[in-house]
Amino acid sequence: MIDEIKGFLGEDWLRYQEELNAELSSDIELLDSINKYILANTGKQIRPALCLLASRVCGGDCFNAIHCAVAMEMLHTATLLHDDVVDQADTRRGKATVGVLYTPRDAVLIGDYWLAKATGILVRNCDRRVLEVFSNCLAELSSGEVIQLEKSGLLEPDYDSYVSIISKKTAVLFRTAIYCGAYCAGADEATLDALDEYALHLGLAFQMRDDILDYSPSEVTGKPSGQDIRERKITLPLLEAFKSSSDSETADVLQMMRDSKVEEVSAFVMAHKGIEGAQKVLQQESGLAVRALDAIADSKAKEYLSLMALKLSERKV
Repeated sequence: MIDEIKGFLGEDWLRYQEELNAELSSDIELLDSINKYILANTGKQIRPALCLLASRVCGGDCFNAIHCAVAMEMLHTATLLHDDVVDQADTRRGKATVGVLYTPRDAVLIGDYWLAKATGILVRNCDRRVLEVFSNCLAELSSGEVIQLEKSGLLEPDYDSYVSIISKKTAVLFRTAIYCGAYCAGADEATLDALDEYALHLGLAFQMRDDILDYSPSEVTGKPSGQDIRERKITLPLLEAFKSSSDSETADVLQMMRDSKVEEVSAFVMAHKGIEGAQKVLQQESGLAVRALDAIADSKAKEYLSLMALKLSERKV
């Protein structure tokens, strides 16, 4: 579906890609080499697509939103580069991470470089309000990482903390991308509020789906399974499973988490229908995202935003 959206965006998507590539071209051989490697192995680029769609929803020309879209992709990539170093990840999207192919130091420095380039783009092309939103996004991302680190040490089942973490680490990128795209198109405050609510629930649903998939076999998802258990992250499927477990069972499972017993924790989640429970919560979030769009005038762009939320239950975006 994301390819269909890119086709709908047409020339605006091509201009986004051209600016992204141009901004990351360098006469420093190592820097240029790593940048090209990352660009050749990008993900679906959902956040910049959402930024441009939000601009279209508001009936505006995407010209200014393109700068925001480029900055959002750079920011997102920078966080992935840093995360891979922190998590000591060997692969990303089936390819060697920059830290493995080069060095962890290179990965951190390139992440810093992409973040600096993103900030420069916004300073040159956008007004103070966009910069404030972008700055708040950076603060939220950082605080979310710290909260997650703290919680992984405490290993305390807490739904509110889980939502807080994914709001700060995932949903904030969706909110920033969509807000900036709509703002650059001249959206009024009521429209900005409606789109921000949509983006919040879309971002929560997106992360919840990833957390569900982490309990699925790697041959189904194409990614290593059980990574959240290894990193001692208590995510939605486990929280849902805990709802039907006794205090002693919960204590036993938490000890399994400390011991990185992936198969045992996964078996517990399956036995206590944690996946089914998590799927229901995911569907609720997707529904809330779609309903938030009721305040937005009908258009093809709005239709795509709605479909993005609905398709999350299938992860075919």
